[in-house]
Amino acid sequence: MNDMEGLTFEIEGINFTCFRRAASTSVILTYPIPPFTTIRGLIASCLGLPRFPDYDAQLVLQNLKIGIQPLNLREIEKNKTVEICRLLKMIEREAAVRPKLYSFPSAPLFKEFLVNPKYKIYLCGGGLIRKIYEKLQDPERPLYIGQSDDMVDTLRLNLLETKETYSNQIHSVLKGIYERCEVVKIPYKFSEDGKNLEEITVSIPQSFPIFLDKEIKCYQFDSEYV
Repeated sequence: MNDMEGLTFEIEGINFTCFRRAASTSVILTYPIPPFTTIRGLIASCLGLPRFPDYDAQLVLQNLKIGIQPLNLREIEKNKTVEICRLLKMIEREAAVRPKLYSFPSAPLFKEFLVNPKYKIYLCGGGLIRKIYEKLQDPERPLYIGQSDDMVDTLRLNLLETKETYSNQIHSVLKGIYERCEVVKIPYKFSEDGKNLEEITVSIPQSFPIFLDKEIKCYQFDSEYV
């Protein structure tokens, strides 16, 4: 199979990070890994691509192949914390409805945080790999993961050749359901109009690499299979 350009780099959340689960309401839970949409958003920021609703410029990122490996999974699980916070938003009612304005403070929220999470990211395909490599070192906008105040460090960028192959030894999370893994349904990408969200089910091994009973299609990054 033909070789293609690939990129690996590490991201490290500074202090606390929350990848809010889509169904979370009064108790805000976090995914254990950044959603694939979060990685695409990180790349869009480093490239300086327009934000929604001017979404067409970001469609090229939908063609990227993305792999994720938690680097400190046991520490992430051990140090996960839940804090109480209050949403500082006052809801005002118009004077036309009531004789005077009333303000209603929102209820307290419980929010789950990951402490200093670290991940290795694998990218290939899409024709933008070299440009992403350059811009991650000199981004057009500040980089964050999770929420806008969850700043992130990008480390150990490595531009290399990769190819599609088969292996039973995998160094990243896997699409589908596998034994001895945490199974999570996670956001993958948005539709072309940017309004509908596609989710996929992934399995997160407790350690890497994971050895499977049979070979599966994957991408080779030096000695790692993703």
